[in-house]
Amino acid sequence: MISSVSSANYYVNEGTSHKDITDWIKNDAKAGDNLIFNTSSYNLTNPLNITKSINIKSNKNTQINFYQEDYMYGMLFITAKNVSLSGLTLNHNGNGNFQDYSGGEIGNTIQGTHVNIKNTVINTNLKWGVSILIEKGNIVNCTINSKSVGIGVFKWNGSLINSKIYSKEVGISKNILYPTRGDYWNGNMINSTIVSEGKGVHLTIWKGKIINSTIRSNGLKSDGINIEYAKGSIQSSKIKSINGYAVKITDTVKITNSSLSSRKGLSKVYKYLPDLKVDKAFISGRIAYISISNIGYSTSKPCYVGIKIGKTLKKVPIKSINPLIPGNNQKNKINVEITLPKKLVNNKLKTVKVDYYNKIKERNKKNNVFKFIL
Repeated sequence: MISSVSSANYYVNEGTSHKDITDWIKNDAKAGDNLIFNTSSYNLTNPLNITKSINIKSNKNTQINFYQEDYMYGMLFITAKNVSLSGLTLNHNGNGNFQDYSGGEIGNTIQGTHVNIKNTVINTNLKWGVSILIEKGNIVNCTINSKSVGIGVFKWNGSLINSKIYSKEVGISKNILYPTRGDYWNGNMINSTIVSEGKGVHLTIWKGKIINSTIRSNGLKSDGINIEYAKGSIQSSKIKSINGYAVKITDTVKITNSSLSSRKGLSKVYKYLPDLKVDKAFISGRIAYISISNIGYSTSKPCYVGIKIGKTLKKVPIKSINPLIPGNNQKNKINVEITLPKKLVNNKLKTVKVDYYNKIKERNKKNNVFKFIL
């Protein structure tokens, strides 16, 4: 005998209340069940908390309008894993009283842990609003319209595919409410478009690929892409900034077959570079102990560190040094030992220099040298 388990459907009609939906999620819904909106429009009067791994969808392209007079920070709060959202139009209408000091409404339309979103339109009409703020999940065939931020990034593992973002402030951005927490995006942007009246993509950390996509930023001194710590590539894409750089990015990111346009007078690409610094050096017996750090934005190439004593040079090769990335525990320092000729130990004219043959492009060459105090 072969048994099978099919998903259960819960249909939301015109008379279905917010309580009806939350009671079903709490008491009856199981992983894989479907919450199906069965009307052309539905007014949501309170935030909807999704605590089960369900599918939220519509076969009628339901417009869900979020109206609430007192507290309306978030429209959908998703705390379960493997939630999917499809076939909807979400309107976060921004007429509530949860505001910042300047009187502008604050809120997120979708906030969650693990959500895959497809074939969905999101309209976020808040002065300080984020359309999507998730930790994991792909956004596919979606259109995002935001008066503030399209996608907010704290720790997002997922890709933007075949989608469009139109924003007044930033297309993809670090978390505007908690910018000091750091941000990390591990994912791709493929066949997608970002048009922003402010910044295009503005992040601290990114790993992935941008392929066959368009990014345009129109804001004052705003860049198309600005990512300080990045690994990946930009391929076959169009990136334009009216008033800033087309791309500001780590120098290891490869850009190929792409059209870049910056403000007149600026280069098309601004590269964030490594920056090697000799932190300290001291001599004990015949050993010179040298501490070197990378205080820049990208991994340095292998090079040499040398100690010059009078006219005599002793040098050793050093490996690549990672930068100190915010929120990452990787080391950005190394210690080097150089054995000195016995007859030169007491010589007072000693200078230490990292990147001895100037093979590395750096943010600052002035901190490469350490001179012993005579």
